[in-house]
Amino acid sequence: MARGKAPSRRRKPPEEEKITAPERIARAMDVPQNVFGSFSQICLSGNREVVLDGCKGVLEYEPELIRLSLGDKVLQFTGRNLQIKCMTGENVILEGYIISVTFQA
Repeated sequence: MARGKAPSRRRKPPEEEKITAPERIARAMDVPQNVFGSFSQICLSGNREVVLDGCKGVLEYEPELIRLSLGDKVLQFTGRNLQIKCMTGENVILEGYIISVTFQA
């Protein structure tokens, strides 16, 4: 009677994170990921100014709350005297006294 192989007891490596083609290219070329994909970029200057690239639209606009669409996510700013200083295409400059920044899926 032939004996079969015993099942391997070696651990399998954990699944690697799924990386999109634009992300792989950006990593290989050592450039920011938003160059090849649809990523947003946020630049905070202290708690007084935000420059956002990749904005798809304004969802809510109040002096204490501004909600911006990033496509599949929502970016929410809370604070005082918040206002959109400039909006061109997908770029937004927001000013005011920023208390919090929140991502919502």
